[in-house]
Amino acid sequence: MAPAITSLPDGYRETQYLHLTSMENLTRLNLYSLFLVVPFLLLMVAWTAFAQASRGANPGELNVPSLLLWAATLLVLPLHELVHGLAIAWTGHRPRYGAKYLEGSIKLPYVLYATADGALFRRYEFIVIALAPAIVLTLVGMGLVWVTLDSLASYIAVAVVLNGAGAIGDFWMTAVVLRYPKDALVRDEEDGIRIFTR
Repeated sequence: MAPAITSLPDGYRETQYLHLTSMENLTRLNLYSLFLVVPFLLLMVAWTAFAQASRGANPGELNVPSLLLWAATLLVLPLHELVHGLAIAWTGHRPRYGAKYLEGSIKLPYVLYATADGALFRRYEFIVIALAPAIVLTLVGMGLVWVTLDSLASYIAVAVVLNGAGAIGDFWMTAVVLRYPKDALVRDEEDGIRIFTR
């Protein structure tokens, strides 16, 4: 593995700043995420049907209130950031986790994030970091649907769809970064990314 980059090399300059958490971009991303619901939903419906037809029924009931199970699907949100963090650690940087909160008397998080202070990522490293949660958690969810009780499959499928649609910002950042040369560097910040090129 190449050594982690913590300072901007000579000859590089900032080419683009993508501010993901601006109100305009957050609104746009939330709307675009609706388009991702369809492919992830179709994938999980088809996979669940295939799994149940291939392995046979896996009946049984979990003695847990359905409201609690639906709430548990939200655990995919911090898991998403944990996977980002594991990918950041793979590059040799130390991940830091946090949340952005709405202003007001009640602190409600509207964005969770994983970042690495002072880190610069090679283009391919950033793409791995950005796409890891969508890929890893989708595959884990598909695996769980295969082995779990049929009564839990719909909850797992919803978590996968929620994670996939919630990865819209990751897909957008990847699309932007791919427009730059392979030697581009990316600084991931709490509210967006900065791209540096020679």
